[in-house]
Amino acid sequence: MARSARLVPVKAPLLLLAVIAAASFAAPLFTGPLGLDANAVDLLARLSAPSLSHPLGTDELGRDVLLRLLAGGRVSLVIGIAAAIAAAVLGTLVGLVAGYLGGWADRVLMRGTDAVIALPLLPLLIVLAALDLTKLGVPMRLIQSDEISLIRIVALAVLVGWTTAARLVRGTTLVTRNRDFVRAARSLGAGVPHILWLHILPNVLGPLIVATTLSVGDVILFESVLSFLG
Repeated sequence: MARSARLVPVKAPLLLLAVIAAASFAAPLFTGPLGLDANAVDLLARLSAPSLSHPLGTDELGRDVLLRLLAGGRVSLVIGIAAAIAAAVLGTLVGLVAGYLGGWADRVLMRGTDAVIALPLLPLLIVLAALDLTKLGVPMRLIQSDEISLIRIVALAVLVGWTTAARLVRGTTLVTRNRDFVRAARSLGAGVPHILWLHILPNVLGPLIVATTLSVGDVILFESVLSFLG
């Protein structure tokens, strides 16, 4: 009973977040058949108070605030989750190689990681967001697509966000590589990919999943900053 009471303050926010996320992703299943559109303009209903037809009211163009919140939340969650997972994968690869091989590989990879961490984040994001993709060889068909802005934000977030996972995985790998089961696998002739995949990576996943989950909020914050600054 006491343990359940202690878990209530933890479960309540998690349940609220789960409901918000589920509503954001499930909204198209209901808005489409009902003929609702988050971008529909109704100047006769601008800035109206909450009602049955508009539970959270309307904005200055008469658009439904609730529908726009759900649509915006869906985009933010997709960007946050995609960027967090991609950054975790990249950081895991760097951390595993640096932590297990050590030596010059560790020094080079970690100095590169430190260099990325030392970069001024906000000015860097603004400069990278302003890059002309045509000069980078990106096809015009992709540049003119609706998904290019999402891809750009995810790429920027991954570019600056992989360092946390890399340092975390490297630290765990340095400890795990000297444990008895890793030494036994090495003495039996197991190769480096085999050891990293079957023996070290499972011991890294716990803290990595926690760090990746927390980084989703950071990515959404980056997206908000870039959107605000244009």
